[in-house]
Amino acid sequence: MNNIKKVLLGITLVIIILSITSCEELFTTIKGTVENDGNPVSEAFVLALNGTGDAYERLGDINELDESALSAISGVVKGFDLASDSDGAYSATLLSGGTVYIVAISDKNDNDELDDLDLVGWYGDVDSIDIPDPADTTKTLTVIYTIPQTIAIETGEDITGIDIEHMIEYWLLKKVQEYL
Repeated sequence: MNNIKKVLLGITLVIIILSITSCEELFTTIKGTVENDGNPVSEAFVLALNGTGDAYERLGDINELDESALSAISGVVKGFDLASDSDGAYSATLLSGGTVYIVAISDKNDNDELDDLDLVGWYGDVDSIDIPDPADTTKTLTVIYTIPQTIAIETGEDITGIDIEHMIEYWLLKKVQEYL
């Protein structure tokens, strides 16, 4: 996640520069909380990801952090908050409106990398699925996960109540995605 921190720092600088030189109406704020089954999750990275177009395809071309990489990342990451507070609250600032997904990542072992035991959560509808139990394939495991939901926002509009209610370990999320 060191590269993520560098990118977030770069985006933060762009936001600061634009806030000094631009009108306040260009900014959009999304506020909510990050929880895991009713318990606040502090120190989670919250990202607003572009929910339209081919932005994600551009990420595959990134090999190092340079100007074209920042351009591709800025096409995907539309806003962020570095960490939720002790109550799980966040306030992600976006440079413009659009359609976004909100995702939170909690680095459980504080190594600045996305590991299998780190928690990932989305804004959306919570659902469940039965998958084969990785420890015993003769049994099934009921997994609660979130179906990501997009949010359409107008430039300058502030939105509240965009809560992430459930997080899942990254290894389990990858397993669930195999069966969806």
